[in-house]
Amino acid sequence: MAATDTSIRSSCHCGAITVTVPRLPEYINVCQCTICRRYGAAWGYYHPHQVKIETKPNAVTKQYVWGDRNLSFNFCDNCGCVCYWWPIRPPPTDEGEYKIGLNTNNVNPELLRFVDRKFEYSLLMSPLRSKDTAHPDDPAKY
Repeated sequence: MAATDTSIRSSCHCGAITVTVPRLPEYINVCQCTICRRYGAAWGYYHPHQVKIETKPNAVTKQYVWGDRNLSFNFCDNCGCVCYWWPIRPPPTDEGEYKIGLNTNNVNPELLRFVDRKFEYSLLMSPLRSKDTAHPDDPAKY
């Protein structure tokens, strides 16, 4: 399904962190890499300028950064919900678009009912991470 101009709001379970984007995602990526499988995340992708992140007073967003240290996985310190991943530094221009991943599992599912879902297995077998930082359950060939 192509993205529409319907603004969507994503929030953690306790409501301390809210992420708003201007449209539905073009598709939802149910990534199967070692970390996304464990988070149970389903990503919609947006340019960082399209994303508005709000936190309630005294709310804390924690980060988990690992591997090649290109992304931070951001979650609520109170309820633990993974809200989004954010690029720590923009990729080189030849490596694609600069984007963030919004965890669409924190969005009202009725809004996403007709958005296509893709199960991404390419990272499962690709050597994107160094041998020293790979998860021990990662079956990729390094």
